[in-house]
Amino acid sequence: MDKNSTVKIGDILIDKGIITREQLDIAIRKQKEMRKALEGFTPTASQIEATQLGEVLIGLGFITRLQLKRSLNWQRILRKMTLAMTLCAPLMTLGSGAAAQITPTNNKTSYSLPLQIEAENYTAMYGIQTEKTSDTGGGLNVGWVHANDWMSYSDTVINAPISGNYKVVFRLASAGAGGSFAFHSADGSKQYGVVEVPNTGGSQKWVDVEKTIYLPAGEHAFGITIVNRGVGFNINWFKLDVKGLPLPTKIEAESYDTMYGVQTEKTSDTGGGLNVGWLHDADWMTYANTLVDIPATGTYKITYRVASTSGGGSFAFQEADGSTQYDLVPVPATGGSQKWVDVTRQVQLPAGTHKFGINILARGSGFNINWFKVETLDGSSTAALPSNTTTNSSSSSSTANISSSSSSAPAIISSSASSVSSSSSSSAPSNTQTSSSTSSSSVQGQAIFRWEVPVYRENGDYLDVTELGGYELRYRKVGDADYTYISIEDPWQVQYSLNNLEGNYEFQIAAFDKNGLYSNFVTLKPL
Repeated sequence: MDKNSTVKIGDILIDKGIITREQLDIAIRKQKEMRKALEGFTPTASQIEATQLGEVLIGLGFITRLQLKRSLNWQRILRKMTLAMTLCAPLMTLGSGAAAQITPTNNKTSYSLPLQIEAENYTAMYGIQTEKTSDTGGGLNVGWVHANDWMSYSDTVINAPISGNYKVVFRLASAGAGGSFAFHSADGSKQYGVVEVPNTGGSQKWVDVEKTIYLPAGEHAFGITIVNRGVGFNINWFKLDVKGLPLPTKIEAESYDTMYGVQTEKTSDTGGGLNVGWLHDADWMTYANTLVDIPATGTYKITYRVASTSGGGSFAFQEADGSTQYDLVPVPATGGSQKWVDVTRQVQLPAGTHKFGINILARGSGFNINWFKVETLDGSSTAALPSNTTTNSSSSSSTANISSSSSSAPAIISSSASSVSSSSSSSAPSNTQTSSSTSSSSVQGQAIFRWEVPVYRENGDYLDVTELGGYELRYRKVGDADYTYISIEDPWQVQYSLNNLEGNYEFQIAAFDKNGLYSNFVTLKPL
């Protein structure tokens, strides 16, 4: 878009990856039909409103009310600032070439996780070819891809057991960088982001590229749309598995999914609720219903909230299935069965998704456990998204201002990748939507970002998470004019990872509410 051009709602919706050009054209035709039907008499206000393009798109099921509100606020921002922003989000265009499209089989099968889906096992596609692969396991890979080619796996349905983060690993090969593809739901209604294809050294030199996505519990089917061809690339398969909760994660002792010999009681500890007690040798608890993501192999801090009159007890911290024991924890004398203290331990944990458990080794004088928490040694694995956010729909402002809780720069977002280094300016970003006062990070590999849910409005009023619509992450390479935008439409999701980045990048995040109002973007900074 030229910076002096009219900012149209349809262009914004396309640029944000919410609708396709084909859907916009359908809506425009529908809008013309509706307006023609009103010719010859005086329409009511509600009839006029119904012919607005945004309302037509909602009526056709192409967008939601929240998506319209967000886009209208973006439109106001762009017009007010007279500044164009090319919003690089995945654009899914379902091709019209019927000769190249395979007819769907409508033979859906539901699978549990983990699940590996061969790229060539699509239900339908456009513009895709296959070839014999030299990758481990043999078979076929897809290739000869071009922009707007696509594959749908609508007949392969996965069952997400919980609402949370999931890991998607793509098996890719390319003789050069520059290629990318969008990963989305099979029908294109939900976009999970764009995957950048790295230079792997050859069209049959295969590497794993990992992406983290959020899925609600239930059934899901997926699709892939080529965004940029680059020099060309191949896809062999993609694999999905549960990723787990980000750190820090606090688990209430009584929230076990299975146990032996354990009883609960009301606790007098801070926060109330229940604790577990009446523990004896060989009693145990497992927390297989709470998956925890350990981002990198290393040493982590685990804090146990315990109480014991005279001490002498001990327990093992282990995998839920007992396959690995990580630590033996002695319980000290705290002076009473409801006199609570923190026992902090440092434990070596391997990277990956974990289901933890506790096994009682010695009763001693008896002891209680209220909760345990897993976090990084410095506690910096979650960073504070500045918490003063205005999302009042009656505000005359077109943005929801997020300001830092102090005069310094926003808190640092941590990365699990030791190969990610950072350098930044000491000043906070300016309070504009397109602040140039940003810091860059030198990235080689994966960067994982975590943030906190904002809990206050700009005027100091409490902000409930149910009022939030989600977050928008954007990033660009230093020197590039345009950002790539990733929409995270879940206020509870506080983690996102970007993979296979090479060079200096700028990362920023904003929050938006259910009225579509945005905060200012603030800088994210991987370590």
